[in-house]
Amino acid sequence: MRLYRYQLRFWRGRALLAAGGVSVLVAGAGIVLAGVASAAATRYEAESAPATCDGVIESNHAGYSGSGFCNANNAVGAAAQFTVTASVAGAATLGVRFANGTTTARPADVLVNGSRVTGASFAGTGAWTTWTTLALTVPVNAGGNTIRLSPITANGLPNVDAVDFEVTGGSVGGDGRPSDANIQYYGRWNKSDSSYYAMGWAGGYLDARFTGNSIGVRQRNTIDLYYSIDGAPIQWRRNVSGNVTLASGLSGGTHTIRIGYRERAGSYTGDPVFGGLILASGAQTAAIGRPSNLVEFIGDSITVGQPNANRPFTAYPWLTAEGLGAAHTQVAQGGACLVSQDCYGMMDWFRRSSASATYDDWNFSTYQATAVVINLGTNDIGHGVSTTQFQQGYITMLQRVRQAYPNAEIFAMGVFRNRYVTETRNAVAARNAAGDSRVRFVDTAGWVDPATDTSDNVHPTEAGHVKIAQRLRPIIDQYI
Repeated sequence: MRLYRYQLRFWRGRALLAAGGVSVLVAGAGIVLAGVASAAATRYEAESAPATCDGVIESNHAGYSGSGFCNANNAVGAAAQFTVTASVAGAATLGVRFANGTTTARPADVLVNGSRVTGASFAGTGAWTTWTTLALTVPVNAGGNTIRLSPITANGLPNVDAVDFEVTGGSVGGDGRPSDANIQYYGRWNKSDSSYYAMGWAGGYLDARFTGNSIGVRQRNTIDLYYSIDGAPIQWRRNVSGNVTLASGLSGGTHTIRIGYRERAGSYTGDPVFGGLILASGAQTAAIGRPSNLVEFIGDSITVGQPNANRPFTAYPWLTAEGLGAAHTQVAQGGACLVSQDCYGMMDWFRRSSASATYDDWNFSTYQATAVVINLGTNDIGHGVSTTQFQQGYITMLQRVRQAYPNAEIFAMGVFRNRYVTETRNAVAARNAAGDSRVRFVDTAGWVDPATDTSDNVHPTEAGHVKIAQRLRPIIDQYI
């Protein structure tokens, strides 16, 4: 199995920025500068493709550069997005040139390559013709990167003129704690306990780079964990707790590690939490990049990969995304339905951080999916869900996914047991007719032979999951 590794340096410290020949020390997330970034920075105009503006390009307020500026819609998520190019991976200084003619600050999330890395607050500038620059420090990969400014209130963004972009810093070594900025998390993790981050749903994992000749992990209570070092085949450490040594006697230099956990399900009540890396004396973590694409899979036990012992990394979501070189999440639960009728109805539970959450608590600005794959409908029939209920529920589900991920490609799979397929197709058609052209029905007829590809006429074997991934991967690959 190929594990895709990316170089990324995440520098949260201080950057030295020159503004009009005066050195300004920028600390933390951002500060307003009077002027533009250093002469070495590259300017990207909001009105010039491939930049995008969820609003209109205007030129009615003097003082802008280029030929105009982005006046985004006054709405949550109405973003301005830039595509910038970095010669090397590292920490970049981003100078956002803007004007806010109101007296109210306009806050926004800053997403790099689809993942939220910091927040920004665009203060009032006194007039719409008064332009200033907010300096932010963000991590970037070598090559192309998307920088998205996404407002979090109905006031929207300020008018955005341009960004001045420059890679200014290298990697800062980390200590391996759960909060270490060099550790990259995938899936829905509850970070309310700073000592132990808890994996929500199935298939969550983390990637890290580290120096030293050994590596371990801190666990709380007993859990089955899996890991891979330097892209080697994934291994299990079952029924472990406390301080767990994963490898010793490693060669010098920098290594990579991926760690994940078996999900709680049925009678299994393991403790899927991450308490940090145990590094060798004098060792530290180094930044590691995130893939530019992230695919979220929403489903039931089939999407989890149950009952196969080597789930999640032998299940079709993992295999499909890894084959695309994409990050991935599985928002899936054994026995789940689409409709909430005496069942985990994912049309509702999709908005939660885990199957144990008691309310809609997930913050979708934490990451943004490039693609979302839905495989639901196998279990609803056992809960008396009518075809009419199912179709309307699926339309609602698609609407909610679009609200959560405004720019994602959405794929609605016909379930392998041929249940509610017509209703699934009709729900997709309804969303297309409503103007959402990036929702697609995936016809899975003939993909799975219950006699040879499943263990019980329902759940695919590991070989069955391979067959599904081989069919699904090229479909997604057309659009991301």
